Amino acid sequence: MTKPILIFLAGTFMTLVAGAGTNAGSTSTIDINGPLELEASYIGDIYGNFAGGLKTGAGFLGMANLKIGFDTEKANWWKGGSFFINGASTHGKSPTENYIGDFQVVSNIDAGNLIYLHELWFKQSFDRFEFTVGLQDMNATFVASENGSYYLNSSFGVPPVISGNIPVPIFPLTGLGVSAIWNINDKLSWLAAMFDGSPTDFENNPYNLYWDWDADDGSFFISEIDYNRTINDYNGTYKGGVYYHTGGYEDDELGLKSQTIDQDFGFYFIGDQTIWKMNDNKKIDLFAQLAWSPGSINSHNFYVGGGFNFHGLLEREHENILGIAVAHAGFHRGFHKHETVIETFFKYQFNHYFSLQPDFQFIINPAGVEEKLNNVLIGFVRVGIQF
Repeated sequence: MTKPILIFLAGTFMTLVAGAGTNAGSTSTIDINGPLELEASYIGDIYGNFAGGLKTGAGFLGMANLKIGFDTEKANWWKGGSFFINGASTHGKSPTENYIGDFQVVSNIDAGNLIYLHELWFKQSFDRFEFTVGLQDMNATFVASENGSYYLNSSFGVPPVISGNIPVPIFPLTGLGVSAIWNINDKLSWLAAMFDGSPTDFENNPYNLYWDWDADDGSFFISEIDYNRTINDYNGTYKGGVYYHTGGYEDDELGLKSQTIDQDFGFYFIGDQTIWKMNDNKKIDLFAQLAWSPGSINSHNFYVGGGFNFHGLLEREHENILGIAVAHAGFHRGFHKHETVIETFFKYQFNHYFSLQPDFQFIINPAGVEEKLNNVLIGFVRVGIQF
């Protein structure tokens, strides 16, 4: 039943927006320059594990997205409103599970074979305030580093102190929530959100169309302060935040409630800073990430990451970026040794539609399995297509 429901929702939405803002008697065609925005993209990872880990070998991962945005002001409805739908399809053999055995997950599109709804939300903006309600990806707004987003390893997205210890609504399994942003002034913003503490997993919710946020799920809260600064034309963004999970429960075989998620909390810091700039296309950016939670709660309780990106290394009209970064996941107790990833890449944007990104990661002490593994050297070629 879920496939027809998804098709029906998509069709209803397309029909609604197709007719928005039109006069009686006009044709119901979609004006791409009007209230409707469409975007389709595909990311493919060709990878090979050259040494270490579980075993050597090669494979492929892929992710397709279809995004539909709708602006209520452009539709002559009301000011400041927007709807957004993001459908996703992922496929391929997981390098982490089959070849590497790492804790931090080498590819940020590693999700299994899925066709599902990734986001479905409504946003309303006012003068300096906006709120969003619906199915959301937390990392689209919170704990996000602009420079870290170029890297393939998942730790440069949301630090594993957060994503590895509690169920947070990020790729691939997003969740219901309410979030808000208050732009206090041009430099300072406050962000806060509350999400379903335990979104229903894909085994019981294959298309992410079943949402059951009840008291047993608990709730996940996050709050962040963003500060933007510019000195001598060098832009910097600094973010500090705190998160808290209330804990979750489920019925055991005897029908009694047992705690499946402990109460958890922690802190994080994200910084992006330009340190050298010739022009908008040629510059060097640094970024840093820190995350911590109490060792009494989580065996993996601290993370440190960071690196630099050289934009415009080649004298070309198209965007090209060279980056190198380190991600370090620390364990307070248990059999794990600290896991460290060193990643380097070069991305070349051939045009608006197509990009290539060779990428190499050296993983010291892969810590995703109980057995001790040799250090890993894995290479990727990421292909990006966007329309």
